[in-house]
Amino acid sequence: MPLVEKRYAQALLELSGSDINWVKEEFGDFTNLYNSDKDFRDFLNNPTIKTDKKQALIRNVFTGRLSKNMLNMVLLLISKQRTTEIPGIFNQFVQMSNERANVLDMRIIMAAPLDEVQLETIREKFKKKYNAVAVNSTEIVDESLIGGIKVIIGDKVYDGSVKGRIESLTEIVSV
Repeated sequence: MPLVEKRYAQALLELSGSDINWVKEEFGDFTNLYNSDKDFRDFLNNPTIKTDKKQALIRNVFTGRLSKNMLNMVLLLISKQRTTEIPGIFNQFVQMSNERANVLDMRIIMAAPLDEVQLETIREKFKKKYNAVAVNSTEIVDESLIGGIKVIIGDKVYDGSVKGRIESLTEIVSV
């Protein structure tokens, strides 16, 4: 993640205090609006529209609908011309808040769909390995793996795929 996204996410996390889950939900709703409404997104990202006009619209529409901290974050992003970073800041905020709550975020990439029992076994193994209280997982089918699975947690990759083993062998042989 870019450093800018981390800094804004960290600032919002610190301001959230004990209301992290509420802010996560609120920020998620705002990010969903940003992602789904092209006109709204284009308005916020348009460099020819003055900052004060954007901020006035946000204040008029979202005062009372967003918490003070969330509203101020959006206004700050507008003043710093960082509205294009909203989705990335949200993703970083979720990741940081999950880390703080000891919730493990993982992606399970598999060559073919696994049944729920197999997926739960994988989740439990990594939950124990990381001493996490809970696991959020995203499952992705990628036939290019040929067989096996790949698990990604943060910047750590556990590659148990056939494709990964072939690539490892290729590196060894070509040296």
